[in-house]
Parts: sequence; structure tokens; C-alpha cells
Amino acid sequence: MFTQLSSIPDLADQEKKLIDYWNSLNIVELLKSERKDMPEKVYYDGPITANNMPHYGHVITWTMKDIVPRYWSMKGYFVSRNMGWDCQGIPVEYEVEKELGFKEKKDIEKYGVEKFNQLCKQSVFKYRDSIFNYETRVGRWFDDKDVYYTMDKNFIESMWWSLSELYKKGLLYEGYKVVAYSTRAGSTLSTHEVNDGGYKDIEDPYVTVKFQVLDNPKLGDNTVLTENTYFLAWTTTPWTIPGNLLLAVGKNIDYVLVESKKNQYILAKEMLEDVFKDRDYNVILDTIKGRDLENLKYKPPFNYFEHKREEGCFVVVVASHANTDEGTGIVHLAPYGAEDFEVFQIRNIEIFDYLDDSANFTEMIPEYAGQFYKQANEKLISDLQKKEKLFDSGKLVHRMPMCWRTDTPLIYKPIKSWYIAVTKIKEKMLEENQKVNWLPEHLKDGNSGIWISNVRYWALSRKRYWGTPLPVWINDKTGEKVVIGSFAELKEKSGVEIEDPHKPYVDGITWEDTVNGGVYRRIPDVIDVWYDSGSVPFAKLHYPFENEERFKQTIPAEYISEGLDQVRLWFYVMHVLGVALFDMVPYQNVVTTGIMLSKDGEKLSKRKKNFPPMDYVLDTYGADVLRLFILTSPIVQGESARFYEEALVDIKREFFLPLWNSMKYFFTYAEANNFSPTLNKPEPAHLLDKWILLRLSETQNKFNENMDRYYIMDASRVLSPFVTDLSTWYVRRSRDRIKGGDEESILTLYYVLSEFCKLIAPMTPFMADTMFELLKLRELTGKQSVHLCLLPEQAVLNTNDDSLLMNMKNTRNIVSLALSIRMSEGIKVRQPLSNLYIEMKNEENKKYYEDLIKEEVNVKEIKELADVEKSQLKAAENSDFVVYLDTTITKELELEGRSREFIRSVQDLRKSKGINISELVDIEYVNSEELKELLTVYGDHIKKKAGVKEFIAGSELKITG
Repeated sequence: MFTQLSSIPDLADQEKKLIDYWNSLNIVELLKSERKDMPEKVYYDGPITANNMPHYGHVITWTMKDIVPRYWSMKGYFVSRNMGWDCQGIPVEYEVEKELGFKEKKDIEKYGVEKFNQLCKQSVFKYRDSIFNYETRVGRWFDDKDVYYTMDKNFIESMWWSLSELYKKGLLYEGYKVVAYSTRAGSTLSTHEVNDGGYKDIEDPYVTVKFQVLDNPKLGDNTVLTENTYFLAWTTTPWTIPGNLLLAVGKNIDYVLVESKKNQYILAKEMLEDVFKDRDYNVILDTIKGRDLENLKYKPPFNYFEHKREEGCFVVVVASHANTDEGTGIVHLAPYGAEDFEVFQIRNIEIFDYLDDSANFTEMIPEYAGQFYKQANEKLISDLQKKEKLFDSGKLVHRMPMCWRTDTPLIYKPIKSWYIAVTKIKEKMLEENQKVNWLPEHLKDGNSGIWISNVRYWALSRKRYWGTPLPVWINDKTGEKVVIGSFAELKEKSGVEIEDPHKPYVDGITWEDTVNGGVYRRIPDVIDVWYDSGSVPFAKLHYPFENEERFKQTIPAEYISEGLDQVRLWFYVMHVLGVALFDMVPYQNVVTTGIMLSKDGEKLSKRKKNFPPMDYVLDTYGADVLRLFILTSPIVQGESARFYEEALVDIKREFFLPLWNSMKYFFTYAEANNFSPTLNKPEPAHLLDKWILLRLSETQNKFNENMDRYYIMDASRVLSPFVTDLSTWYVRRSRDRIKGGDEESILTLYYVLSEFCKLIAPMTPFMADTMFELLKLRELTGKQSVHLCLLPEQAVLNTNDDSLLMNMKNTRNIVSLALSIRMSEGIKVRQPLSNLYIEMKNEENKKYYEDLIKEEVNVKEIKELADVEKSQLKAAENSDFVVYLDTTITKELELEGRSREFIRSVQDLRKSKGINISELVDIEYVNSEELKELLTVYGDHIKKKAGVKEFIAGSELKITG
């Protein structure tokens, strides 16, 4: 009835066969049908950007998105296994640009936006099939009929509605701000995108520039500043010097006036030695407070913007970001610094931008027009030298923010753009953040809480092409703005029914203002692609245009999981839009994942080849092994873990092989004893049977408790110890009973395997369903897969149950200590010993099972320690017990040990010949006095244990019949 198993399972082959089987069942639809009338649990699938082949980071995320829905389903809930695709934005554009060999935005416009966007749309599907296949291969179930694409017309219409709502609430506005800018992408970046790009060490030039003091003012004790007096300001962005508008000092910083080579210089006292380290100088005034320098006038090195003096430019101001951390203690302010911009706003100074979209100088600075900002540095430094305005220059390496997509340094650039006023909802966001169950817990007030506390605004609009168009139309005569909230509204105003809401089609839609004159034209911008993914809770349902009730049922999601970086990305933008639109955070439980590192603790790198290829791992070890490695590692707690092939070998050896061998052992003797499987739970009398059933219940309870709290690693880590207990304790200690056809032990083992395959189903879905099939549970349960079954309810363990579990734990600890003595003394377990002694370490009466200890340790008696001198014994101890073993081997003990060795040799012979356990054989043995003596004493015992009919004296040990 039962299939006889191979010694080593081909896990990968089993998995591929199961995938075909699941597909033949249309298993996801089947599960939906079976659970359709049950309570629902909701998770959101963070949309994947399909612009490259999958990697291990994807496998981590897919696994986390699979195990919880599987667990929920097996707890009796309906779960919609939707999945999403992030289709738009710079990531997609950049891949197409690379294929076309484009270097800047102008190349796209020359090529044609319509053709370019068509290629972007096509590229979304380039890797889709590969991603689907890999997700399926690693065991993630998803509903291919419940897939959303952020580029879809309905998804975009929902986003337009949300933007219109934000505008009505005063949260969406147009303004000038200095924001992070990717020169390669030709686009602004939001704060969360800047964080995602990280930082790199970049070498840049630095300059210390002389700014001439005007009008001979007086300082201190009537010291007159001459026309040869200069403020010294230091910067690592020489290209910003032509745009200088102000100099900033610290209010309470001490400054000095020094003389050197007929010139006088003002700088921070604390920086004096660093700045003048190779120069002679004399101090004229040694303490000038920054506030005393306020409003002093100066002449900038370049006069391109001299007309700005009328607005209050070219004076010294006090600013909080002027400090003595580096430079001279005096900061040069230009339109290319975020903190500088705040000062300009306070002083009502209108700023400008002399760099184009590619960060080349424009005609506003004619001498440098057309030059890339970095390339202009060399000429600028040379020109400052010629003007005698350069005090010092050099090179330094400093940390620079990088573009998250193009891996090029960012600059800060004044941009007239559209922003979301996150500060207006910050307090509500902080309040809602406290309601979220963050895992790990420190993220609540750490990464998430701190990020929200420091947030200012969200730079939303992008001067790009493949993205959701910002639905803002402006009257070219009156300047009045309209934010369109639906395609129907756009048709009502323009008479145009939109087919494709992307650029360039939407750009051509206009309408006349018949009352005030002018034509409404759409601004050319698209929005930050992170807004797309942040809109998932409502836009995937085309809310509010349809599915209103369905939307209410699915917000907030009970569970979401992504990498730790998403705390400031997807989780954050969903939080912003959830509070802004619905006054709530749209999720309840967040499980973050960490990073998979190489064996040496480095980031996984294709170039360094410091990790086993994914296809090799899946084909060699199988997806379940990889999943269990991930799930039992700190990765699922937001931490890093080292990944290497030996770790997979360990997982297979410690979990899958013992479990497989336990099944193999069961099948062998179930078949030999004509066992008829049943779903009835046994009620055995034998101690070991009772114990393994309680261990199963205990493991089920711990697993469920941890899964219900989203403690994924802790839940996963209860599985392997149970397999160890099952294989190395229960099965091994029950061998004689099972071999002898004891019905209770066989039924108990069958029941345990049947229940355990359900328990492991969320974590190792392939092994679980393989067991389900092999154990004939499809026929018994009427279920075509273990994943259609329900997990048992929490078991209630009474005091007697707890005592049995504890006593068995004590027993095994004592056995472990005794066996460690055998190992250290080089005495095999098959060699019997006379006596073992146990000493308690505390007053508590720790109980144990003597018969099991005697059998497992192979000793004749357990005696009172008082009966013997400790010095004659070998000892081992732990926190609860000291175990002493008498290692003296008498003649009788030696002979009994040899009998056990002989039995083992015969069993090995039978195994090598493939002889069935029920067949009796004749054994020829080496005719010696020693063996004659052995067989005289233990012959009958050996025959019974090894299945021997007769012993025949001969020249070698072999089976003769």
C-alpha cells in the first residue's frame, strides 16, 4: 500500500512534480472556492518593479508573502492572493535608456516621447514570465486573475482622484524649493528616494574664496575694515560661487580679524590654525561675535547678479547652519542649498537657477554656458585665481548622496514643483504609527517614528516621461489651476474621452475658458513613482469609482512585509496617503526583512561570485531548503544573515533527511505489518507514544502562538527540534515495538507524521504536500492537497502533560551527559556498562525515566551515588544534573558488547543484499573460539534480533541462504 522510499530524497524533482500537480488542480482557485464563505484576512502585495531578473532578495520577500497567507488559509480564513507590478518611473525609463544608448533627457525627446513610452510599456513585460516562473518555483502561490498594474488606466484614474482630494484639502501645492536632483535622470527626488540611494565617497575640489568687505565699516574698538579686508568662505561646490547671494555666520561663534600679506581676513577663531596652517598672520581683533558681523556688506567674486543687491543680497546674515565643523565658519549661500533656501525665504529673496535639466550652465552665466556643472569647476577655480579671489583650493573625499537608480551623485537644485505638505499631517501620522505592530519592535519609535518626526514635504512632480501624469491644468491667461479627479471630469471639460492617460496623449488635451478667456493646458510633469505604490490600497480596486464596499473590507491590511529599506519608502508613502486620504494608517502588522550576505559578511555580488547561483540552489537543494534557511535566520527579523552552501547542506541534513528517514522507517514496517491507515487520534498506553503526541501538541501550540504574533523566525525554529525528537528519540526508542508490529506505536507514528505535514505546510509547502500524498492522506481526507486542510486548534495541556514533557526532557539531558562520557572515553554505545549515578544540582525533585536511561545509555543499573567513591567514576554535568558513569568493562560486559556488534554486522549484510526484514537467512561465520563462545551464550538472542535461521561455521561472515 505504501511506497517504499529511497534513502535520500530528490527534493528538487519532487517540487517540480508538485508544481505540475498544483497547476493541474488550479490549486489557488480551488482554495479560494473552499474558503469563500469564511472570514477574510488581508495582506497587501508590494508591487515589484519588473526591470531585471529575480535574485535572492526577491526570494526572501516572496517567501514572507507566501507563508502568512498559507497559515491564514489553514486556520480557516479566506485570503486573496493578489500581486502587483510597479510599471512606471525612472527605474523603467533607465533600463530603456540603457538599451537605446541614451545619455540624457534630450535623447528621449529627439527619439520621440510616444515611441519611448511604448518601449517602456513593453519592457514591463520583458521579465514578467521569468518572475512568475521563479515565484512559482520557490513555492509562492498567487492569483494570476487578481493582478494589478500601476500603469493601468483604472489605477491611474484612482490616483488622479487622490491627487484631487489632496488639492482640495490644501495638501497639494505648487512652490519653489531646493530639492535633491539627479543630473543623469534629469529629475527631482523625494526625501525617501534620497535615503534609498545611499551615500558614496566622492572626490571633489574645494575652494576657500575671498569676499571683499565694502564701505569700510568699524568693528570692536573702532577698528576700521579697509578695502583689503575679506571674509573667507569655504565650499566643496565651486560651481555655486557665481550664484552667491549671502554669507552666513553663527550668532554666538567667535570670529577673528587677522592680517596676512597686506590683506585682512575674517574667519572663525576655532578654524584659524587649520586655514592658516602654512601662512604667517597677525591677529588684529581676536574676539568678534557672529552677531556683530550681521548686515556687513561685501562684493561677490562674480557680478552676474549684482542687481539682486536691491533685494537685500550680498550682506552677512546669521544662520543656524553656519558652524565650525569644517571650513572657515563662514558659509557662502547660493540657490543650490536646501538650508540656504530657507534663509532666502525668510528674507524674501527670489532665487534663480542657472543650470538646465542636465545640470549644464545656461546663458545666465555666459562664460560657462553649455558646460556640465562638475566640468566647470576647473575653469571657475582658474578664474577665481585670475580675479585674486582664491585664497586656497585642493581636493577632498567626502560622502555624497547618490541617485537610487542611476548611481550618480545628486545635487540640490531650485525647482518649481508640486509638493505634498506632509508637515500638516505629521502629528496624525505619529499618532497612527503607534497603532502599528512593527517587527522588529524598535522600528516603531526608531526608523519609522524618527523619519516621520523629521519629515517636511514630499517633492511630488517629476520632469520625466513614463509615469502617472500630474492631472493639473493651468489657464495660460489667468493662471488658474484645476486638478482633475476623474476621466469623466476631464471629458466634461474638454470633450475628449481619454484612451491612454499617459504622455504624450494626455498633454494634447486642452479646453477654453469661455468666461475669463485663455486655454487650460496640462503641466508636463509626471509624479513620483513611489506615489504609485503608495496608492495600492485603493487604486488596485479602482476606488472610489467602483468596489467601494470591497475597499472598506480590505483596509487596513492585517499584514505587509518587505525589506527594511521600505520603512522609509513603501511603508512610509502608504502611511502618508492613508492618513491624508482616509485619516488612518492602512496596515496593522509590518514584518521587515534584512539582507542576505555572503559567507564573508559582504553584500552579494555577481562580480565577486560570492554566493551560489539561485538556479543551482533550487536544482540541487530545492526551494523548501532555501525557504527554511531564510525563515530560521535573523533575516526575517530585519537583520542580516550570512548565506552559503554549507548552511543549506546543514538544513537538509538536520531537518529534511531525518524527517524523510522517519517516513521511510514507518513505510517499511507499516507495509510489513499490513497497517491500515486511519485518521483517528490514538490514545496509547505506552510512555513514548504519549510523549511524542504531547511533543507534537506542544510544537503545534508554539508554532501557532508565534505565527499569530508574526514571530516568523521563532515559529520556524520549533520545527527542527521536533524532527530531532521524532527521529533520534521516539523512532529509535520505539524500533523494537514497531518492528514487532505493535499497533499502537505504528498508529502513533502515522498520526504524528500526518499532523506534522500540516504544521510544516506554510514553511515548506513542497515537503508537506509530498508527505500528504505518500501517507495516503489524499484518499483518507478527501482533500487533494495538504494546503486545503485546516491546522488543529490550540491544544490544552494539563499538569500531568507538562510533567511528562519535563520528565522526558530530564531523561534526555541525563542520557546526553552519559553519552558524552562514553564519547570522551572512546566506549561505543553498543558496549554495555554496569552502573550510572545521578546527582541533582538543586533541591527540586527532578524526575526522569530510569528504564529509558538504562536502555539508551546501555547500562545495567542506576544506583545511589552514596554507594561508590566518586573518584572511581567519570563525570559530566549541566545546570541541573551531574552524571557519573562506571566505565569498567568486565568479561561478561565485553561479551555482551560483542554480541551487539555481531548483530549490527548481520544487519548491515542484509541491508547490502536488499533482503526484506521478514525473511530469515542462514549466516556463515568465521570459525573461531571467540565466535563459538559468543554464539553459545548469545546465539538465540542474535537469531531473534537479526532474523537468522541458522549459523554455519566457515571462513568469512556472509549470508548463505
